[in-house]
Amino acid sequence: MVVVYNIYIFDRHCECIFYSEWNRLNSPLSAAAAATVEGVHGNKEFQRGNQVLTGDNLASPRSSFDQQAPLVWPTTVTSTAHRIASESPRNVSMEEEAKLVYGVVFSTRNIINKLSSKDSPQGGNPGGFMSLATNTYRLHYYEAPTGVKFVLNTDTATTSMQQVLEMIYRNIYVEYVVKNPLFRIDPTKSIPIENDFFRAVLNNYIREISSPLSAA
Repeated sequence: MVVVYNIYIFDRHCECIFYSEWNRLNSPLSAAAAATVEGVHGNKEFQRGNQVLTGDNLASPRSSFDQQAPLVWPTTVTSTAHRIASESPRNVSMEEEAKLVYGVVFSTRNIINKLSSKDSPQGGNPGGFMSLATNTYRLHYYEAPTGVKFVLNTDTATTSMQQVLEMIYRNIYVEYVVKNPLFRIDPTKSIPIENDFFRAVLNNYIREISSPLSAA
């Protein structure tokens, strides 16, 4: 069974509008949330589902899969958290990590497009970039016709997640974000996805197809 580590969703402005994790050790998100609760008691910078994280109910798990609902980022109130705890044990904030991930995906996709002689001035993914692998994880990429980009990280044994990513886009993102009358897409700026139904359905789907990461 596949082990899913995390997911990033980027909009047409190249901004990360949603991030969540299930099987990730030493996460900068968990570290920042813990430090925020310690530094700003009672502040609602981070959420786990509908639960407000306070000093009493925020644990520091080695694997975020152990939580009923994983931490999500960004939210419209995360700025204080990142001012207080902007760095993880690897000295990379969530904002910087998202930029690095997008940079890797953007560069790899463009190289593949050029090598395949299918580069398009309008962007897109005509070269068919789907994934890349390292010795510790495999990155899966899906670009929707609307320009929204999904990046999913799994264990190295998982070969393809294109059907999963397309399902997330068509049956979860479109249904619970695009068709949500309360979510207004602003063509001039990025808006984080803070739809609780989207979070819950995505979380349940990932749990259905995933197995938890065994602690070392």
